[in-house]
Amino acid sequence: MLRNHNVRLIFATAFLALCAAPSILTQEKTSDSNIKVQVANVVVDLIVTDRHGHHVQGLTAADFKVYEDGVLQKIIGFTPSAGSAPDSSSPTVAGSDANVKPISQPRTASSQPDPRLLTVVLDLADNRPANTKNSSDAVLHYLDKTLGIGDYVAIYYVDQSLHMALPFTNDLQKARETLQQIEARRPAGTFNGSDRAATQEEINDLYRQAHPETQLGAVAGDLQAVSGGGQGAPSPPANNMAMMMERQIDTMRTYLNMQNTFQARAVFAALRAICLAYRDMPGRKNVVFFSEGFLYADDAKPEMEAVADAANRANVSIYVIDPQGVEINPYGAGDRPTDTIASRMAAAGAPGANVGQHGGETKFDKIKSVGNLSRGDQLEWLADTTGGLMVKRTNDLAPAFGKVLDDGRDYYTLAYSPEKREFDGKFHSIKVEVLQHGDQLRYRKGYWATPRGQAVAMTPTAAQLISGFQNGSLKTSLMPDVFAALLLAPDGHYTAPVSVSFPANRIQLEKEGEEYKAGLTLVLVARDAHQNLLSVSQRSWSVRLSNKEKGDFEKTIVTVRSQLPITDLQPVSIEAILQLSNTAFARGGTAIEVPDPAGAGFRLTSILLSDRAEQATCSDPSDSLCFMNVRLRQPPKSQFPSSSRVIVYFAANDLSLDPQTKKPRVGVAFTLKSGNEVVKSAAAENMQSLSGPSPNAVLVLAEYDLKSLHAGNYTIQALVRDLVRNTSLSQQSQFVVE
Repeated sequence: MLRNHNVRLIFATAFLALCAAPSILTQEKTSDSNIKVQVANVVVDLIVTDRHGHHVQGLTAADFKVYEDGVLQKIIGFTPSAGSAPDSSSPTVAGSDANVKPISQPRTASSQPDPRLLTVVLDLADNRPANTKNSSDAVLHYLDKTLGIGDYVAIYYVDQSLHMALPFTNDLQKARETLQQIEARRPAGTFNGSDRAATQEEINDLYRQAHPETQLGAVAGDLQAVSGGGQGAPSPPANNMAMMMERQIDTMRTYLNMQNTFQARAVFAALRAICLAYRDMPGRKNVVFFSEGFLYADDAKPEMEAVADAANRANVSIYVIDPQGVEINPYGAGDRPTDTIASRMAAAGAPGANVGQHGGETKFDKIKSVGNLSRGDQLEWLADTTGGLMVKRTNDLAPAFGKVLDDGRDYYTLAYSPEKREFDGKFHSIKVEVLQHGDQLRYRKGYWATPRGQAVAMTPTAAQLISGFQNGSLKTSLMPDVFAALLLAPDGHYTAPVSVSFPANRIQLEKEGEEYKAGLTLVLVARDAHQNLLSVSQRSWSVRLSNKEKGDFEKTIVTVRSQLPITDLQPVSIEAILQLSNTAFARGGTAIEVPDPAGAGFRLTSILLSDRAEQATCSDPSDSLCFMNVRLRQPPKSQFPSSSRVIVYFAANDLSLDPQTKKPRVGVAFTLKSGNEVVKSAAAENMQSLSGPSPNAVLVLAEYDLKSLHAGNYTIQALVRDLVRNTSLSQQSQFVVE
């Protein structure tokens, strides 16, 4: 059962320059669990350029209008650009309006200006070595000419994770040496640019074998268009062979998409970490990300939005520079396609385009998915949303990098106080207009109204859903079944695998052409016994069905699964929120019990009961269901047919080590009960203990054959004794036999 608990969040009074997110000064908690927030102001940095790209000087607050969610706001603070007239270099009041206040106190002539901070991030996983060198050369070329006393640069690189190569420094020689060291590194991502090109070429080869007619410009399968038709036209390949080739192509495409999603998540995690670390540093911070980009990964959209939210809160603008420039397309004929829909559709119909950048697809395949396959789309959105820009289609990177430094030195700042003063978890759009026609503006496009502490722990979408149920603005239309356990993962940390089940007919399918589609988002929240937030995770799925599949699908029960990291072994309550459509939501929960280790000196995880185990490669060390090359299936509920053999699995941790063997020694006794009566017709079989991820941890496995049990409710109890310390602890799990 889910319960509402009062939560008190306290923040110190501080100015948080969000450029698009409100500063938090005070926060109150009402009795109905709604979070109330007092907002000081919203601060927006503005880059103003003319139609030639030159910065525009001399504007005042009266030259701007700012809107939040379409409502005109009153500008209460304004700072002119650094390049404006000397007598207006300090924050000023616009016109005679006494309510327009300076954003900060004017500096004296002897005061030091805020340092200008520039962060360079090189994407080694997605860049090819030659383009990594081009990126480094561009940075050094511009720093050689423009690095001033107040300019500081930090350098990171991303492969499978984020690495700091150089902390903030004003030393050009250190920057030069660091970039040279990065140039010498080989791409180390799980799937680098060269790997992607090789896999794409394999797809192209398979496609050419399956559809040789496309090399002559014909639509796949249309051999008559190539031969001129008529009775003498050659017959298409046998259906079985064509089908096998298509399955092989689909396999490679799926693999490419999955690897792309993994790398997108790694990049977004790295950028978000940088933004969160910069949230208390003063002034505008520019992050320059050199990357060839990756195909649009819809599964990584929550992580992308979380980066934008963190950047807004920290006053970070993200600039993306594609070092690939204009070149011969490495995946096919012609120049690299542009990102416009018209050009991509035209390229799809050009001779030879069937083996182009997105190879293995016909003209009609490309038109159908044209909105989802452009490399760099998500990075471009991120740059635009945070007030930066994306530079591509150029072989001269130095001027592009120069734009970034110019933006960091020459910008306007305005502030307004929004009428809405509550953290509702929603996205609030910002629009700024300049009265001088022909000028172009760049600024952050909005902010998520999420409490600062929660924003670190969750994505904006998750915050909106959680806040919506807390304040009553969202209502549940369904209570799904939620089943969870708290287990020890191979990396030595604890995770809670969770399964959530509900009728498939509650998903609202939308017709698109001959198919039906839907999106599904799951947010999991873990809280401790005092209802303090422990962990939040979010995962999304896409559903696509044919008309025939739709009928069968709606008769099924859907089960979605995810895992939550938990910092410590303790009793946990799990809340599951499902967004089934824009207006339909489901909410359920469960509790995970963990025995109190007081007196025993060691701890036990919860017991997982599973009716299926399979061989697997345990590549994710945080997956607590996969160990010793075996993966256990987590059932949607502890309910099994009488014909099942049930696997019992749990872990004991913090055990004492035998002084001689330096290993723990444990004894385990299992008891099966029906109510208060001990069941003797079934006994634990194949009991074994395995070494855990740490020297004082043990994994325990056993099996029960249920064929002798009648339908009903049962309880498995495990009594574990630490034979070195001579203490005991017990754990239990309930299940149903059908």
